[in-house]
Amino acid sequence: MEKPIRYGDYLRFARRKMRKLSYNQVVAHDAVHRRRVHLRLLDVHRLLTPYVSVRFIDQMKAVIPLALFLAAFQWFVLTAPVAKAWSIAGGMLLVMAGLMLFMEGVKHGLMPFSENIGYTMPQRSPQSAVLSVAFVLGGMATFAEPAIGALKAAGSFVRPSDAPLMYRLLHEESAVLVAAVALGVGGAVLLGILRFMRGWSLKSLIILTLIPCLSLTAYFAVDPALAPLLGLAWDCGAITTGPVTVPLVLAIGIGVSAATSQEDNPLSGFGIVTLASLFPAMAVMLLALWYGPLGAVAVAVPSAVPQVPQWSDQAFVADTLAALRAILPLVAFLWL
Repeated sequence: MEKPIRYGDYLRFARRKMRKLSYNQVVAHDAVHRRRVHLRLLDVHRLLTPYVSVRFIDQMKAVIPLALFLAAFQWFVLTAPVAKAWSIAGGMLLVMAGLMLFMEGVKHGLMPFSENIGYTMPQRSPQSAVLSVAFVLGGMATFAEPAIGALKAAGSFVRPSDAPLMYRLLHEESAVLVAAVALGVGGAVLLGILRFMRGWSLKSLIILTLIPCLSLTAYFAVDPALAPLLGLAWDCGAITTGPVTVPLVLAIGIGVSAATSQEDNPLSGFGIVTLASLFPAMAVMLLALWYGPLGAVAVAVPSAVPQVPQWSDQAFVADTLAALRAILPLVAFLWL
């Protein structure tokens, strides 16, 4: 026959018989006698194929239509065969695999870092520290952006006689150009975070940012020496909002908005990307104005004497070193 007892009497009895035990002691036997799991190739296939195939197919849907369009355009419009078709196909496979790994790394690595920073820093640090971290994070994300390297590579097609100022910015002053873009992105992230904290209207900020951008664009358009820089300036605003900057900026914006906003609105963290597209364009145009009087100065033409390539100049090694120089400082900053 069941006999009801008071819960307090049960707890008093249980406490007398209770002994504290470390969790390490609980799992010590399993840790010592743990057997290593051996997977067959079939098991590895069953585990990895569903995970990898979905992500690889997503990149195939993005890359293959573009590749087919380019091949069809060259074949039917330009009436020229596709040279080195197998080499191009292999390169496309590497592009799809690289994009798959890159997006997985951003989603599971950089984005959680940024969101945690954006959520915890406003609660534990003063406003000046939050704004400083946001500014530095935006600038460092620009250096890690893959499209920045493509911009430098495109500079090799610019001839000094056609656009001396653009040639100077893309060759002799390429580091200054990238730094200006980074400052623009950092300033946009800083202003966006400040908007979350102060409750400013995004529409007003965009209008106030567009006024100097459009004014500089109109001034550049009527100046023959500065007109070639218009495309470069606005392209810098576009390429900086790439696969590294956008997830990081959105993550830190959503985190800060969730930590500081009075309303529970998940959409309030958006809007920084728009500012991050405008500020770099304005920064590049201001940089061009700074170098404007020196734009017509003759630039040094590289010597035609062939140079012996070093081991670090090999394509794979150079790309790997460039990726490490771009990503490792950003990861170290987020980790610290």
